[in-house]
Amino acid sequence: MTAATEVVKSRDLVCGTSVNPSEDAWMTSYGGEDFHFCSERCLAAFKKNPAKYLKPKGFFARFLDRLARANQREFGQRGPGCCH
Repeated sequence: MTAATEVVKSRDLVCGTSVNPSEDAWMTSYGGEDFHFCSERCLAAFKKNPAKYLKPKGFFARFLDRLARANQREFGQRGPGCCH
């Protein structure tokens, strides 16, 4: 890919889904930065408590997030997801 055709990806701070800022309609600005979300539910959760999602996670929390995403890729989502 050349720099002109490179797709910029962002991560939804609430659920961790990879989002494309040019395609996704759910976006908000906070602290001078733009944040993009995969759904209206994730946007609402962020607006309710932005500090919760902007605070850096510790080692164990990051490990659990990676493990949960790997399990969802391997086995699929059971029941309704957090944001869809």
